[in-house]
Amino acid sequence: MKKWILTLSPAITLLMSVGTSYAQPFYKWTDEQGSTHYTQTPPPQKQVKKLDINTHVPADSASEIKKLSTLSSANQKAVAADEKASAKSKEEAAADAERRRKNADTCIQLKASLAQLQSGQRLRTYGADGERVYLTEEDKASRIQQETSQIQNDCPK
Repeated sequence: MKKWILTLSPAITLLMSVGTSYAQPFYKWTDEQGSTHYTQTPPPQKQVKKLDINTHVPADSASEIKKLSTLSSANQKAVAADEKASAKSKEEAAADAERRRKNADTCIQLKASLAQLQSGQRLRTYGADGERVYLTEEDKASRIQQETSQIQNDCPK
């Protein structure tokens, strides 16, 4: 039963929204000099007449309306570009934070391993055949040098 309702709800919403107009309203107002203006935003403290977009507009204001429409379209494109840039910036910030978190985990492991190598204890590892092999002093010195270098290059100070 619920699947049927969920399936039809987008179609019903679409049918209901078809009748609405997406055009922005235009306003007609007269300034102190008696000039008539047609704009998309009413002036403050003025008596305005909201125009139906389907009504006839005098020829002298057609260019003004076209200019306003072009400006509105350009503004909408600029807003969309800003939103896209903001989303990209957020994605990059999230990726950078994830990289730093992973890098921090690696640094902790490297520092713990270096401390163990520098502890002076006898350390062992496993060879290719699975048997225990104890590290020589040369092997320890080599690993200490490698891990110190990696910590200096990859870990924050």
